[in-house]
Amino acid sequence: METEILANINVPNVIDRDECIYCFETSVNNVSEGQTTADQLHSLNVCLSCFQSVCKLHRELHMNVTENSCDTVHTNYLQVAKLEKPKKESDDEGNTTPTKKIKLQVTEKSEDQLYDTVWKLLHIDGENIETLLNSESLDAQSTPEKIASILNAKSQQLADQASSWELEIHTCEHSRNFNVDTIPVSKVDTTKCNDCNLDSNLWLCLYCGNIGCGREQIGIEGHSHGLKHYETHRDHCLAIKLGSLSENSNDLYCYQCDDEVKFNDGNKTLSLILTKFGIDISSKMATEKTLTELQVEQNMNWDFKMTDSQGNKLVSLQANDELGCGLLNLGNSCYLNSVIQCLINDGVSHWGEQLIEDIGVEFPMDVVYPSNNLKCQLIKLTNALKMTPDQYPQGIKPRTFKKCIGGNHEEFSSNRQQDAMEFLTYLITQLDKKYFDKRFPTADDINNNPSDLIRFTMEDKLQCQTCHKVKYSYNTAEALQLPLLENDDIQDIKERLSDFFANETIEFNCPSCHSDMGNVATKQARMKTFPDTLVLNPIRIKLVNWTPVKTSNELVLPGVDDPEETLDMSQWKAHGFDSDKEQLMEDNETSGFKPNIETMSQLKEMGFSENASMRAIYATGNQPGNTESAMNWLFQHVDDADLNDPFEQPPEEDKQKNNEVDSNVLDSMLAMGLDGKLSKKALLLNQGDVNRSIEWVFNNMDDDGEIDEISTTTNIDGNNNEVKEYGYTEPPRYKLRGVVCHKGNSVHSGHYVAFIRKSVPDMPGEQWVLYNDEKIVLAQDTQEIRQNGYIYFYSRS
Repeated sequence: METEILANINVPNVIDRDECIYCFETSVNNVSEGQTTADQLHSLNVCLSCFQSVCKLHRELHMNVTENSCDTVHTNYLQVAKLEKPKKESDDEGNTTPTKKIKLQVTEKSEDQLYDTVWKLLHIDGENIETLLNSESLDAQSTPEKIASILNAKSQQLADQASSWELEIHTCEHSRNFNVDTIPVSKVDTTKCNDCNLDSNLWLCLYCGNIGCGREQIGIEGHSHGLKHYETHRDHCLAIKLGSLSENSNDLYCYQCDDEVKFNDGNKTLSLILTKFGIDISSKMATEKTLTELQVEQNMNWDFKMTDSQGNKLVSLQANDELGCGLLNLGNSCYLNSVIQCLINDGVSHWGEQLIEDIGVEFPMDVVYPSNNLKCQLIKLTNALKMTPDQYPQGIKPRTFKKCIGGNHEEFSSNRQQDAMEFLTYLITQLDKKYFDKRFPTADDINNNPSDLIRFTMEDKLQCQTCHKVKYSYNTAEALQLPLLENDDIQDIKERLSDFFANETIEFNCPSCHSDMGNVATKQARMKTFPDTLVLNPIRIKLVNWTPVKTSNELVLPGVDDPEETLDMSQWKAHGFDSDKEQLMEDNETSGFKPNIETMSQLKEMGFSENASMRAIYATGNQPGNTESAMNWLFQHVDDADLNDPFEQPPEEDKQKNNEVDSNVLDSMLAMGLDGKLSKKALLLNQGDVNRSIEWVFNNMDDDGEIDEISTTTNIDGNNNEVKEYGYTEPPRYKLRGVVCHKGNSVHSGHYVAFIRKSVPDMPGEQWVLYNDEKIVLAQDTQEIRQNGYIYFYSRS
């Protein structure tokens, strides 16, 4: 029978045999010396019909699914167990000791190097499980060819990731333009810092040869005298770490760019510079960890020796129903791990519960390949985190979820570090598009979309300062992104909220009083509704010499130390249009199109006709200071036959009803290289506003462009921008429930972790629990929350 089974299968080159498709069970076993049997061990069953892997618990489910959805039931399996070999490495004296090295690259190792593999060929007929062949009765040379092909096939996990990845280091303008000829020849003392006599963590200024110590880091002493030298010699921005010097490695740092850089010719320029200071790079051997090694170590651990700011060791907590379980780092996936923990594991109150209430805990019986199905991946993830976390004390790998949600997205499908706030926004959008929008096609259905818990309605009030008439517009928001002051001082989040909601003065073409040149309006933002959970995102990014740099300002926030302290948002509640005190602006449709006078004048001075200029200004949004865009539009349409014909503003209302858009505006977007279907959909959704439409396209590049019925319901201001309202009309008091923190100075690296308030055994009330990838620890030190908090989740009290 086994011969017939094996003869009828075609083994693919890649097989998903890393974990069960329904849970996170693997075939890997830590076994005692001498143990050689797979009995009672972790194992996976590779289906010989579809080559997916299922654990013993879910094997029957897979058979039931295939019975329901396939022509035949999948009854033949190769059960595989991997017995992990001890990790040992010889030292200089030939002794073998277990080691853990920092890897700058991820490279493939063969299965034989990592595991001893045992297997069984199974045929299942109802209650009967028949073992047809097993590795115990055969030597390696006698293993059937098809079974050997399955065991040696490339795993899906390795196929999904690049065969190797390295941190990319680039040149900067200072390393590219460095002039070696200006460096004086001098012998320098490289044994100690010139300012404090520290003999390690030393940095050499490449301009004058000054030796200064580096910044203090965890486990590394330093007094920042190298940085202080740069602060008093602003043209001395490049320094090299002496302890990292060797023929094959070095740390070159640019203080002005605040990043690790390199010369564009390898070590050639560096060797010439060091020679002038009496240093022979060919004779150097690195004695200290490089910046890359330190960063990789932090990225993989961020445990700071798993101690708090006072050096106290953090208390490890075991996975359980209350705390959930950890999420293993897949290689720069800490941004995903932290966001997922906060959403599903109660950092956002009720988010995980509401998601489970909608998707359930049982897998659908009509999905044969759950790895490609978003609902199945959500069930798999929530079951592990909320239902059976105690089964995964070492954490789980959210690999298939990341692959499914990342899809074809250039960044989120990669192994590169990403911004956690961008991922949160992307995740919510994907859940809407791929599941909830399809799940609930009409407004009458009950929608349990958990992302609605963070949504609210913002009101923008625009008031002309000449005629004092007003215009109201509304949009749905999911977070408040708060700019921080560009300094190193402690900042109060309430003051940043006040700045965010403060009146803003803008240039404005009023359709009521027709004021144009020099006219201004005030713009005021308020919250019309309040979400169940308010997401605050302090913008910790600033540009230094056109390079994005992360800041670490300490923030004063309610609820960090006292869990009962609340955030009151009532002072920023919107009050809407007051018909007794305010007058609405006239609609552009009734007042006629009024082009910006300054732009019109400049275009006519260039020789364009009035009608051509009006067409260009209309097509590019009619905004002040938009002359260049209008001019580019004219150059692109100079051959249009009707360019100089009398201009008539298109009737927008009729176009909206027929899903039509202004062809000139659409052409201007197409000329930018934007997709035609997306551009048309954007114009319909944004009532023809070209600037908002362009922004929409860039934020929805993976949208299918299909156009559903566009609502044209008119609000009180006469604009077609009806917005579905979420949240509550009365402002609740908010308590801090969860935080995503980012540690590191670079926006391209560093490490994300999550802090969530949880009930901890044998401790009163709720405590801060730190989720650092697969590690779960008690975090009573709140300094990191203040200094490195990147996303704060405030839920209704």
